Amino acid sequence: MFANKNILLTAFCGTSAKTLIKDTKDYKTLFLPNDKIKDSEKLINMISIEEFDYIFSFGQKPNIKNKVYIETTARNGEFQISTNYDYIKLKEIFEQNGIIAKISHNAGTSYCNTLYLNGLKYIAKNHLGVEMIFVHIPFEKNIFDFENFRKSVLESLHS
Repeated sequence: MFANKNILLTAFCGTSAKTLIKDTKDYKTLFLPNDKIKDSEKLINMISIEEFDYIFSFGQKPNIKNKVYIETTARNGEFQISTNYDYIKLKEIFEQNGIIAKISHNAGTSYCNTLYLNGLKYIAKNHLGVEMIFVHIPFEKNIFDFENFRKSVLESLHS
């Protein structure tokens, strides 16, 4: 599904998500400074100057262990926007690679949701062909074998 595609991975600095994607050689990575305005500005700047097929944004979610949450929707009050990505297929790919994956329709209320909302709005407004998905992972301490988890997540992106 993703072979020979231009893929951007994003993660917030100081989180398990950054540890997950750091040092990846196969993908372009963007590390975000944990600033609601600057995070979105950095993402939008990146996708305005380079054409990507997929954007996988990763954030960490408290109180989950050894699983991921695939986010379908970002919200701001009554406004909501859903991903254009085939998240059911991604769930299947994660599970084939040994990762428990849950579908979630609530990207949260803070940094993750803001980034996702602004990214999806920019993509829709500018009619870009890129597909964006947001995936929450546990805090590193809530992952039994982080290196194996990391390997499985990244292998899922190769599928």
